[in-house]
Amino acid sequence: MCHGAQEIEKISVTGTRIKRSIQADSPSPISSIDAKTLSYIGANDVRDLIETLSFNAGAQNNSDNLTQNFTVGTSNVNLRGLGVSSTLVLLNGRRQVTSAVVTDQGASFVDTASLIPTLAIKRVEILKDGASAIYGSDAVAGVVNFISRDDLIGSELQYEYRNRLSEGSQDETKIDFAYGAEIGNTGHLLFAASYLERTSLVLGEVDWVQPAFSSFGNPGSFVIPSLANGQNPTGLTVADPNCEQNGGVESEGSNGNTFCLFDFAPQITAVPNEDRLQVYMHAKWELNTGIEPWFEAGFADNDISREVSPSFPVLNAPSVLSSHPNNPYDEDIFFRGRPFGVGKPTERNFYEHRTSRVAFGVDGSIGSNKYWQVSYVSAQNDAFLNPRDVLADNFQSALYGFGGVNCDNRADPVAGTGSCLYFNPFSPQDSVNEQLRSYIIGDYIGNVKSTLRVFEGVFAFDELFAIGDDYSALAIGIQYRKESITSVYDSLTQQDRFAFLIGNQNVSGERNVKALFSELRLPLMAKFELGLAIRYEDYGDLGGDTTDPKLSVLWHLSPDLSFRGSYSTSFRAPSVHQLKGVQTNFANITDPRDGSTTFGGNRTVGDASLVPETSEAFNFGISYAFDTLDIDVDYWRFSFEEVLTRESHQAVVNAFPDDPNRVVRTSAGTISIVNTRFINAEAIDTSGVDLTAMYHFDMHFGRVTPQLSASYLLEYDLMDESGTVTDGLGKLNRNTVGNPAPRLKGSMGINWTINGHSANVFFRHVASYENDVSLEKINSFNTIDLQYEMEFNESSILAVSGAITAGVVNITDKAPPFVNIAGSYDPRTGDPRGRRAYLKLKVRF
Repeated sequence: MCHGAQEIEKISVTGTRIKRSIQADSPSPISSIDAKTLSYIGANDVRDLIETLSFNAGAQNNSDNLTQNFTVGTSNVNLRGLGVSSTLVLLNGRRQVTSAVVTDQGASFVDTASLIPTLAIKRVEILKDGASAIYGSDAVAGVVNFISRDDLIGSELQYEYRNRLSEGSQDETKIDFAYGAEIGNTGHLLFAASYLERTSLVLGEVDWVQPAFSSFGNPGSFVIPSLANGQNPTGLTVADPNCEQNGGVESEGSNGNTFCLFDFAPQITAVPNEDRLQVYMHAKWELNTGIEPWFEAGFADNDISREVSPSFPVLNAPSVLSSHPNNPYDEDIFFRGRPFGVGKPTERNFYEHRTSRVAFGVDGSIGSNKYWQVSYVSAQNDAFLNPRDVLADNFQSALYGFGGVNCDNRADPVAGTGSCLYFNPFSPQDSVNEQLRSYIIGDYIGNVKSTLRVFEGVFAFDELFAIGDDYSALAIGIQYRKESITSVYDSLTQQDRFAFLIGNQNVSGERNVKALFSELRLPLMAKFELGLAIRYEDYGDLGGDTTDPKLSVLWHLSPDLSFRGSYSTSFRAPSVHQLKGVQTNFANITDPRDGSTTFGGNRTVGDASLVPETSEAFNFGISYAFDTLDIDVDYWRFSFEEVLTRESHQAVVNAFPDDPNRVVRTSAGTISIVNTRFINAEAIDTSGVDLTAMYHFDMHFGRVTPQLSASYLLEYDLMDESGTVTDGLGKLNRNTVGNPAPRLKGSMGINWTINGHSANVFFRHVASYENDVSLEKINSFNTIDLQYEMEFNESSILAVSGAITAGVVNITDKAPPFVNIAGSYDPRTGDPRGRRAYLKLKVRF
């Protein structure tokens, strides 16, 4: 602002602590999506928005049984494919608590499904540049800032129904409500609520899923000790003699072993049942003294259930005695399988995620060129985990003939007599087996909690000192954060009593983080601005300390053309979970001894010796805005070192198949648990180009607006802890620290509007890439979305105004590209939901 010019209201823009006149004044690349755009793209929730972002890669938002074990029902953002922990998610510029559950790789993240009802969103600002100097740890790859509405006067009620039009049944009903009102002459109140009811989609309902075989089935296989040899020292594995007769698939393994395979693909849940409630409230007052107190509160509760296999595999290889009445072998053998398999009903697992958040503060001004902010945030996320699994001891007792809830082997010391029953692993349809279900299957119970407390203060000078006809600006601030996790499990889980999920231990830990930061804006010459920011953070004994700078430039060559550039360093300390936590989940494991594959237990232990990951980020961009044409082009590069992740369980098995400290095997030689660690991998180097363009022109039949958004990867190099560099560009990156990295992702769209009518068509594209394990090509994923909307105003017939919207997502019913993994698609890139039609009615009153 030039001295003496008319006062222009300044606003807070994501990526800076210094207020700006317009977002175009930002030297960092920002993408802004307003509420109308959210409606145009047909987004039902935040997950749908994330999926359309060309610069998002590898977010874990498809709730399948394979990649979202305990995080089912959550959603997250993964800017640049640098990991879900590397994107900072804010609500009105302030932090939100991370989810109590972590990804299978041990990464903490903010659950975007718990933030704010859709009708309460004014816009979403996405900073596509490193911002640790401004916001601190977790802003390594960028920032996503959800900004609530502050201009709604009156009420809005919206009903939406979506239905899958492909094979199978899956639908969702959503009701949103928002109310806004003035408080006095200068204040505003917003209240919003949302309820979503979503039914499930199981892959057995789709026609594109391919079999996913486990060598642990029912009918199962048996390890015969008497057939041991040099290649099979614990015994030869043979398929059940009636394998195929009873619905299994017999397969030959290595070294003469045979297996009775079970196809678990039809039981994989691609979309879980969800009942989600969100409530949000924000209030602010502007007092005559220039002081503006504000308050906001939010609550989200999501109840989830999903189908899984009739029972999980039994990894401890229980024994079947020669005395078992159905044992066809003349010796004690080992059972390799699961209690319930072919032809049996699926099991159902239950989860709940509950998030509460309260924030309040005061914004104030001193004169016309100084302002200050003080805020406090208190937030908590609780998760209830209730998968069901085989109780290993009970199943073994049933195989010995002492099964049943009423069996007492002291009163009935003879197996299979009285209330004591035999489980028959040789006949899947034996009626006694089903009687033993409640005895064999138990509840794995976990209650986990994550908390966040943040105090922050900022003081800023809009006009620090004059430089020519302009003024420099300065912001300084402090922040204090307290983060904690608590995990409490039932006694069975703590004792590792389960045959597949194994168990988990109680964990607790906390960390205090102190920060000082400053940002300086220097208009060195007309139309040329230099920005300097620096932040110091101290994590104490759990992460050390760091000082991170950021340098940025903004040069307006003309009113239509500007250049921007930035360089910054970032620092992300290990999460409390990675330092102190214990995580046991299941993973697809191939045993190099015999080539068999199954899901098995993977236990990862926190490591207090982990060091922070560090990174450098560079961005150079050009913006051109002339009349009706807007074009933004950015070249960006990120270089990560000491990347925090979890060891690849498969790499551990391949490297240490006979090390009992890393690969725990049963007496039958089968893998029971793979012990992995949280580690600092070596490096990720990635770069690319972003392009966005929009043009609009008016014709006699309305305004037409073509638009383009695309991200093209130039490199995605991954270095492991041994120093080996892998080119991950255009790869699935299944067994590396990286994420799926298709070279090109983007969308083209056209919007048409006239007199309250609008229509949209979007073509979305994800380029083909390669399965780095099987070396097979993964085809491109191309979908088309259509939408029509009609606004209506209050009239003598209608007492309300509003809009009716109808649309179809993926109108050609494009199936996700086939990937040779369990489930047949890449859940971090493809979308299994198929063609979905929706109808939405909004009324204002």
